[in-house]
Amino acid sequence: MAKILLLILFTILSVNPCFALQITFKQEARVDRTVVTLGDIAQFDEKSEMSQALASQKVTQAPPPGESVVLRSLSIKQNLVSSLSLSEMIDWNGSPSVTLSRTGILIGPTRIQTIIAEYLHRNKADLPDAEVRFIPATLPLPFSVPTGKLSYEVVPSNPRILGSSKFSIIFRVDNRVAKNISVKGRVEALAPVVVATSKLQKGTVLTSNNLALAVKDLSEIAAPGLDINKFIGKKLKRSLRPGAPVHTSMVEACPIIERGERVKIVINHGSMHLSTMGIARNNGRQDQMIRVQNINSNKIVYCRVAAPGLVEVVL
Repeated sequence: MAKILLLILFTILSVNPCFALQITFKQEARVDRTVVTLGDIAQFDEKSEMSQALASQKVTQAPPPGESVVLRSLSIKQNLVSSLSLSEMIDWNGSPSVTLSRTGILIGPTRIQTIIAEYLHRNKADLPDAEVRFIPATLPLPFSVPTGKLSYEVVPSNPRILGSSKFSIIFRVDNRVAKNISVKGRVEALAPVVVATSKLQKGTVLTSNNLALAVKDLSEIAAPGLDINKFIGKKLKRSLRPGAPVHTSMVEACPIIERGERVKIVINHGSMHLSTMGIARNNGRQDQMIRVQNINSNKIVYCRVAAPGLVEVVL
């Protein structure tokens, strides 16, 4: 019996102790890079040169930002053992699969609308004095971009901004383009504009009684009138229905001199001041050049309308 015990003791002492490196796969893991390493999805029971080298080995590409993928631990083990010719002195254990998620910056429709609203506010000086907002046709779906320093550039479809049918947004992370999107819709600019209070016929001379202010969308009106006083006393060039906006192109100044009217002709040149009477041969608005017949000589001269009943020969 003593001989047997000595034999067992000799056998134990003659064998060098050897412990396998233990690699344990995680059940879940998160990364913020495009490349996934073994160290991202597994834990090591020791810190050694071997464990550090194995932890740095690439195992797969990460999913897009904000998305997840399930990795099979056995496949990863087999690929590494085959490609690196690993010895069997490694103990692989842990979860049979790893749910890998990639972190990202989530951007939803509310953030998109805020970005466009901020752009409109920054460019307020280039827009009319109105309540301006962008109304999207459809809300964009949420998406994620990689983590990092986020910046963005907004580009309207119309350089004037007003009248744009969409806004393009270029997202950059750490100064690299990460995502391009386009949001369709329309720019609304609400402001009080001059409108007709009743049906007005062509040739009507406008007064404060047939004009009023009403809130309208400026994006739908070309050259809208915003000040009633600038239209009073002017003549309509076309008929208007009640509530119709009055454009600046729809009116013209009324003549202050009528054709056939007797007018005073003056000539002012240096110290010379002459005057005579004439007959207007055209209607004339303020500062307009018209033909006037000199009563004394019957000659036609071209004169500038200076005031009611007064024209000036321009030398």
